[in-house]
Amino acid sequence: MARKANIAKEEIIQACWDLIEQNIFPNIPRLSDYFKNLDGRGCSNTTLLNAISEWEESYKEHQENELKEITEHFAPTFKRFERDIIQSLSIILDEQITAHEEKLSLRQSSIEGRERSLSESFINSQQALETTLEQKQIFETRCNELQQSQKALEDRLEHSLTRNRVLESEIEQWKLAQREADTKLHQAQVDLAKLDNEISQLKQLLTDSQAEVQRLKKQNDQLLNSAIKQVSKLAESVATKASDS
Repeated sequence: MARKANIAKEEIIQACWDLIEQNIFPNIPRLSDYFKNLDGRGCSNTTLLNAISEWEESYKEHQENELKEITEHFAPTFKRFERDIIQSLSIILDEQITAHEEKLSLRQSSIEGRERSLSESFINSQQALETTLEQKQIFETRCNELQQSQKALEDRLEHSLTRNRVLESEIEQWKLAQREADTKLHQAQVDLAKLDNEISQLKQLLTDSQAEVQRLKKQNDQLLNSAIKQVSKLAESVATKASDS
């Protein structure tokens, strides 16, 4: 049997964190078993309930901070990716405009009979196009990687939200069970008080009955002694009359 002892609120809150790290949601029975197995101590359900309520607030705040940290962690990556995309698109656009202008110039040179210059410009344009395509491939790869990272983040967020919903459901069920247990405890206390009152009345009745028995016994003894005395006197009187005769 667990010995009753004071358990500090901080110890109960720490025990809640220890249980949640083991994927066990803390409640009064689990915490009672925890301290019983730890060092045999125990305390009232009210003490455990108050500590659990305070821990729940800390746990919700912890979950919110964790989600916030995850979002803040990936936010710079998305912003940097956005800046890189805009910068790269600007570069590509400038290169395409330049290439188009070069093509126009080459066409003009071709009209003017500059075939050699046209060939060199065509080669340069082809190389520029290949470079642009390579850069496009690199950016597409980076986009895919960021999309995968974003998908992983969304999955993690969804998992956390699902876990929160499950824990909130368990909390509501536990609170309902606790209220029902409190109601039964209150009724049991009322019944116990009635029983104590009945026992007190029966004890008083027993005391009164014993006193009455003693009184009647004493009265009966007095009557018996009186009768014995009267019989003795009568016997003496009869003996005296017999002697006189």
